[in-house]
Amino acid sequence: MFALKLNEPRVLNACISVISDFITEASFAVDKDGIKLVAMDPANISMVILNLLPSVFSEYNVETNSEITVNLDKLKQALKRIKPTDSLALTLDKNKLKITVYGKSVKRFYIPLLEREAKERKIPAFDFMATAEVDSTEFRDYIEDASTVADAIRFEADKNIFIISGGDVGSKVTVELTKGNDALLSVAAAGAVGSIYSAEYLKKMARAAALADTVVIQFAKDYPLKLDFKSLNKLQMAFVLAPRIENK
Repeated sequence: MFALKLNEPRVLNACISVISDFITEASFAVDKDGIKLVAMDPANISMVILNLLPSVFSEYNVETNSEITVNLDKLKQALKRIKPTDSLALTLDKNKLKITVYGKSVKRFYIPLLEREAKERKIPAFDFMATAEVDSTEFRDYIEDASTVADAIRFEADKNIFIISGGDVGSKVTVELTKGNDALLSVAAAGAVGSIYSAEYLKKMARAAALADTVVIQFAKDYPLKLDFKSLNKLQMAFVLAPRIENK
């Protein structure tokens, strides 16, 4: 059982809005360390990772560890009815998640709990060759820029440079960041590294820019990509995306 209170409902609303682009049902683990989610999209192309820290909440009381599975569309619709000035409480009521909203009135939304269908997922161990930390808002814009001309986006990195590009024959967009650029906080690579990923998935993932100031980008040649959005003392939202392999 748990009793959680949140004075910034927009944080939870934004998290659920992003996650619902990838999966329709979510199984959240609730324990003393926070609310956690690890899930694969139905196509097994992307993984979504969420960790909402207890410090996000004004009250965080967890008596026993719980796992709750809910339909994200139903949860999202309830959260949309909450005003930015409202606060909310999350508790369990028998086989339902109860959301109590405190504003000019007291509203209660009940979301039925579901049986978990997907197997438990674990975050794989990776061996990346390149890492860049970029301003998250700028990163979202760069993905939008590159996706105007292509359905696949290429990431490249070397010792002092990080490049995002889309297109090839005909229209092309290239965004080049070098060390010292305000939008590029750091870059490190084991030589010149490049890989290609789906623009459609990247656009969805980049929406998490609303939750964090920076994003850490990790990849290797023809290797999964990891995007890590972290907000200090609040949350982590990360994604893993399978690469697009170029035809030789």
